[in-house]
Amino acid sequence: MYYFIINPRSRSGKGQEIWDRVKKRLDEENLEYEAYFTQKQGHAAELAHQIAALSIPCTLVVVGGDGTVNEVVNGLVKTVYTHITLGYIPTGSGNDFARGLGLTKDTEKAVEQILAPADIEKMDIGIAQSNGEKRYFLISAGIGFDASICHEALNSGLKDFLNKYHLGKLTYAAIALKQLFLYRPCRVDIRLDRQRICRFPRCFFVAGMNLKYEGGGCKFCPDADHADGNIHICVAGKLSKLKIITMLPTAFIGKHIWFRGIEIQKGHVVEIISRRPLPVHCDGESFGFRDSLSLTTAREQISVITG
Repeated sequence: MYYFIINPRSRSGKGQEIWDRVKKRLDEENLEYEAYFTQKQGHAAELAHQIAALSIPCTLVVVGGDGTVNEVVNGLVKTVYTHITLGYIPTGSGNDFARGLGLTKDTEKAVEQILAPADIEKMDIGIAQSNGEKRYFLISAGIGFDASICHEALNSGLKDFLNKYHLGKLTYAAIALKQLFLYRPCRVDIRLDRQRICRFPRCFFVAGMNLKYEGGGCKFCPDADHADGNIHICVAGKLSKLKIITMLPTAFIGKHIWFRGIEIQKGHVVEIISRRPLPVHCDGESFGFRDSLSLTTAREQISVITG
């Protein structure tokens, strides 16, 4: 059985166009499926929870962007999800989930992969915790400068405007330049696996990665493995703002790791303490402002159709 959760408004309405093409193919194959359209923020999580609660072995396909995938996983974890196989047809502007798993962005090929999977992999589900609250993620969770970009992008009309001209990726670059001039780095301490402590007197951001990419293709942790039970982190520490501007473009090819002030680490449990509340994101979705954040992975992995 196939279930589809569709965000028709993703990429300024492109999601509806892509779903129309997917539906045509499914109907041609006379496949049994159910399709549900998201109507508001948080609706994808509700739908995913309801589908998982049926306890029917099935393929649940997300037709949307990274934010829709994040909502779906946050709905699945509310009940048993081991009978679910997750599929994905990307319609967003960032598409880091697809990029990180090597999934095609070609709609016809994506449908083929779902109907006749060449590979199904187990994938870690990340958990971000702070002050008794939890949010789950599949791509990344970050605190600091990178999260401030996500927060503004969520509330900016710039993204919708640029999406109309197929330039959605420039949203993050434009907002990053603005935020960089406004952002004030502060002291951040990180404890790995409740043992080793790393101190950063002046820190711009900590990106906790489950996949290699975030922010529309920034390869912050080139060695991140989505099934090793670790959270891989990229810390931008003692860097000037000028060096940050120089460093960020190199992150798209993973060469930022050679900059002095960039540190790559990993751990099963990553605890982050900052001197003031900083913005936090999970898969680009806001997790508020926090002065403490714990990142780890869930006990149960999720099955995902990959390329």
